[in-house]
Amino acid sequence: MLRYATIGRGSIVEQFIEGARLSGKMSLEAVYSRSEADGREFAQRYGVEKVYTSLDALAADPDIDAVYIASPNICHFEQSKAMLLSGKHVICEKPITTNAKAYALLHDIAESEGLIYMEAIIPIYTHFRAAIKEALGEIGNISMARLDYCQRSSRYDAFKAGERMNIFDMSLHAGTLMDLGVYCVYAAVDLLGMPDSITATASYLENGCDGAGAALFSYPDFTAVLSYSKTGQSSVGCEIVGDKGSVVIDKIGLYAEARLIKDGVTTPLTVFTPKEELMALEASAFADFAAGLDHDKYTAASRLCIDVHTCMDEIKRTANIIYQEEEI
Repeated sequence: MLRYATIGRGSIVEQFIEGARLSGKMSLEAVYSRSEADGREFAQRYGVEKVYTSLDALAADPDIDAVYIASPNICHFEQSKAMLLSGKHVICEKPITTNAKAYALLHDIAESEGLIYMEAIIPIYTHFRAAIKEALGEIGNISMARLDYCQRSSRYDAFKAGERMNIFDMSLHAGTLMDLGVYCVYAAVDLLGMPDSITATASYLENGCDGAGAALFSYPDFTAVLSYSKTGQSSVGCEIVGDKGSVVIDKIGLYAEARLIKDGVTTPLTVFTPKEELMALEASAFADFAAGLDHDKYTAASRLCIDVHTCMDEIKRTANIIYQEEEI
């Protein structure tokens, strides 16, 4: 059983804790919070006794094998580095870092210490992924791909009213590319491969945050159009079009609600699965990697991660998305 602690609170942490429980391979032993009271309240919900308000104290705990990090993006690098250097495996919410160089540095530290450093990205570990990839082999030569994740934030109205919201705060390395666009980039690289070139643009909010964006991934025989927004809601979904059919994916962030359309026949590629059960697959993979299992799968996931963040860097460059005081 992999004994782990959490850094961060919120719904995504709660979902991961449930996923880890469902995996049967991880045991929550401690939580970290900057506030003792908030940390204690959060820990009591899960019957956890250890509450840390010091990262150094958490890092020094010999009874913690791994840490799940879901703090603001700007904290990911330093917190991951501290936990890796203390001998703990790390699974960190997307974006694992805000540039590829930072990821590569921490990945090298993990490798040298015999540890796992993994980005928490649900689609890569779902049981739907193989079916989607197999279906792509049935649609012939790809001529176009549209990968969309436009989801109006529930916090957008509060932001427009003048409230400070972490997800729209560039000083925290937030914004739409990092929050939603990363899923489109993962899908493009995972399902279509690395593009020959990338161009991108972004729409900015009053505070300089990218509220929406688009990128063109150019391949030898087709173009993939990526679109993402936190200021508007789309109902179009995603589609990869070939000369013999198409694959439609309605929820790119989960590889869910996917289907093959060929010769006038629609074939479902996925079945409804609660998000927590999909996160259980992610948690299970992490625990297996930490146990020394599925090394080739971990190596492939790490290679995909560096490729994705290399593409993210190029999107930032061409769209002029700039974070002050990036990790390295």
